[in-house]
Amino acid sequence: MEAIFLSLMGGIIGVVTGVMGAYAICALMDTSFLLSPLTIILALGFSTTIGIVFGFAPARKASKLNPIEALRRV
Repeated sequence: MEAIFLSLMGGIIGVVTGVMGAYAICALMDTSFLLSPLTIILALGFSTTIGIVFGFAPARKASKLNPIEALRRV
């Protein structure tokens, strides 16, 4: 759950930053700004998928360790 939440929040921050940056550049260049909902959905989905994959692998590895051995290595 933590990996999903963190990656989703990072994705939201990235989308907001990207939209604001694109809007600012379009305003400076005096061109129209077009925002596609599909692009936002794909960006958030990609971010969440990456977070799940790279959050699940270390958690699975850690779950197979003996707790005493895991704490000893820290």
